[in-house]
Amino acid sequence: MNETQALLFTVDVITPIIDDPYTFGKIAAANALSDIYAMGGNPLMALNIIAFPDNRLEELKSVLQGGAEKIAEAGALLAGGHTIKDKEPKYGLAIIGLLHPRKVIYNHSPQLDDCLILTKPLGTGILSTALKAEIVERSDLNQAIFWMSKLNRLSPEILRLPIHSMTDITGFGLIGHLKEMLTEDGIGAELWVDNIPRLENLKKYIAAGMIPGGTVKNKEIYSCLVEKNPAISEEQEIILYDAQTSGGLLLSINQEKAEKAKELLLRKGFTGTKIIGRIIKISSGKKIILK
Repeated sequence: MNETQALLFTVDVITPIIDDPYTFGKIAAANALSDIYAMGGNPLMALNIIAFPDNRLEELKSVLQGGAEKIAEAGALLAGGHTIKDKEPKYGLAIIGLLHPRKVIYNHSPQLDDCLILTKPLGTGILSTALKAEIVERSDLNQAIFWMSKLNRLSPEILRLPIHSMTDITGFGLIGHLKEMLTEDGIGAELWVDNIPRLENLKKYIAAGMIPGGTVKNKEIYSCLVEKNPAISEEQEIILYDAQTSGGLLLSINQEKAEKAKELLLRKGFTGTKIIGRIIKISSGKKIILK
């Protein structure tokens, strides 16, 4: 727009992943707002985008209440929106944000020897599938709801650190979104699987076959990029492809500031934050090494 202001504009809409409409509204709004935060921006204004059955308007009211609360928490203005009739509920936001043009954080610009930091645990797709099958424990579901509802807003102190690249983890899973970071020739990533945060008790749901279709598809598409230590189990590996809703941020940051960033993120309430790997030089072959 000028030398000190850039306009960010994004849209995201999802179908319900949870039974409670109010909670669904919060999660859908947090998920949409995440696109602005993943660029280092601040949300300014949002429009509701809604498709809903016309015989379930009380539920729609609750969805909108949950969304409005998250928009207010983000400090943005809710300026209306648009609705259409549909058999299956859908809700999301179109959002405008602001950022200094020289402070935009792109999702494809990591630097060699950067550390990789993940701010939220993986596994929400698996637990959402277990919910649909009516086998999820309430305590396990509550932890997933907590993380999906949490805004990916970073403090100005964190954003002043040398973050070279950043993205949020959503439908393509950790591996898919990490792949989007590694567009430059000769750049790859090493992941330390034991360091990667996961929601609790995923093992029993994986054993029960609660693997989302999107997660299976992610593995089919992206596993050709991955070299895996044989000691890593199938259970550990599938979580890395799990399709997330309102997942955490993946930061590629100067290694000298990685511990400082982790400390600040923990203070901000991202208690699952871990340093999960580093950016490495590769000559050929696989882009992502699992250790």
